[in-house]
Amino acid sequence: MKVGAEVSKRFVTNVLGSLAGFLGTLVFTRLLGFDGIGTFAIFVSIQMIAANLSSFGLYTVLTKRVSEGDDQAAYFTTGALVLLGGVAAITVLLVPLRGFVDGVVGLDVALIVPLGVLTWGLFRLSTAYLEGQQRVALAGAIENGRHAIIVPIQAAFVLNDFGVIGLVYGVVAGQFVTFLIAYFGYARVVPNLPSRALLGDFLDYSKYAYVQNVSSQLFKHADYIIIGQFAGQGPTGVYKNVFALTEAAMLFSSALSQVTFPQFSALSEVGDDAEINRLFAALFTYAGLFAIPLVGGGAVIGNDVLLTLYGENPGTTTIPIVGVVGLANVLVPVLAVANLLNGYRNGLEKYFLGTGNPRVYAASGLLLILVYAVTAVPLTMAYDAWGVASATVLAFGSSVAAMLYYLEQPVPLSSLGDVGKEVVAMVAMTAVVYVLVDALGAAHGALRLGFVLAVGGGTYFAILLALSERVRVDVFAVSRDLIDEVR
Repeated sequence: MKVGAEVSKRFVTNVLGSLAGFLGTLVFTRLLGFDGIGTFAIFVSIQMIAANLSSFGLYTVLTKRVSEGDDQAAYFTTGALVLLGGVAAITVLLVPLRGFVDGVVGLDVALIVPLGVLTWGLFRLSTAYLEGQQRVALAGAIENGRHAIIVPIQAAFVLNDFGVIGLVYGVVAGQFVTFLIAYFGYARVVPNLPSRALLGDFLDYSKYAYVQNVSSQLFKHADYIIIGQFAGQGPTGVYKNVFALTEAAMLFSSALSQVTFPQFSALSEVGDDAEINRLFAALFTYAGLFAIPLVGGGAVIGNDVLLTLYGENPGTTTIPIVGVVGLANVLVPVLAVANLLNGYRNGLEKYFLGTGNPRVYAASGLLLILVYAVTAVPLTMAYDAWGVASATVLAFGSSVAAMLYYLEQPVPLSSLGDVGKEVVAMVAMTAVVYVLVDALGAAHGALRLGFVLAVGGGTYFAILLALSERVRVDVFAVSRDLIDEVR
């Protein structure tokens, strides 16, 4: 498999899927306001936390075991049994907690959560199987394409006066339709009951993946619940929209880690250390390709972006020393750093898991959870939305630092040099954007914002291509591979 071309295809599917989700969020925010989208974000957070707590790490384990080539159908069936057991446990737990959960969300949705967990788990089970077969671009198209299915269903409910609860109905129905497409259209695996030894192997390995899966979803879902409780639904809606923007900057990094994980596993099986090292270096070079410029640009035009897109002013917040600033002007760079660290963390975890070091993989996730648990609530109480974002940065930073410490070999200096060149390009871009916005008087409004983004993006990539020979060479090589595949 040509990794560069596969990463590019996965990146395109990530972008297209995220675009559908972004357009849905934009429209629903304009229809329901930051309060409405904040309420929906809290429901999705509870669904995803419940899904990850009850999954026992099955999706990562399924991808790894299927990539190794043996007993694929039996491993798929094992994953399905674990999923059903987890849904049953969540259902039993939520029945007596119905009033509490409904109060947290602000809607009568507690008994819908198990359906959300089941439908999300079924489609994720199917895409994890496809990833294990190294059909990563296809899995990405399905996983991200679900937004193109979910959003129209949600729109039908909202336009028929269901309000926020229509978003909830739509996401559950859309996830189920996505499963039908993924399983019957592409996976088509015939279930095969596992042996006791195979089941034991699956569960033994999944205990390492379990901690990582919980930690990987912790910040972007727990954040919404914490902000909703301490700052209200409005700031939660602002946070969700800012998070969607900053997460989009990590789509390339996400594609890279998703493609390289089964590659790490397969290469480790045959002992190809040279190719493993090459892929590992690429993870560091490209993880921050789009997130790094967002750190500087967001500090200048964060509020302008949200005002232009959603038609509502995000408001202001107070930070030490600086004073009162636009809320999004703080949230965008802080969450961009959080997502950047998450990209490095995800790549490192895929490396450790794929090369047979699951203990480091699990320990880093446990450290992330502990740091987040200690800092999230106090920082949110002190600084509202950007406080919990700062807690996320601390948690991810500690996890990345721990994994870097346990690397057998340091990160290649060439990769660190490339990251430094990305930072230099970002600083130059930020200066250009600041001067341009000052000359224009503001950046909000479609034409002005589009002009500022075009100039800023062009400046960043022009400087980066001029500074980094590796980026120039890789751009040419990937373009050639994609052209060959098209032919």
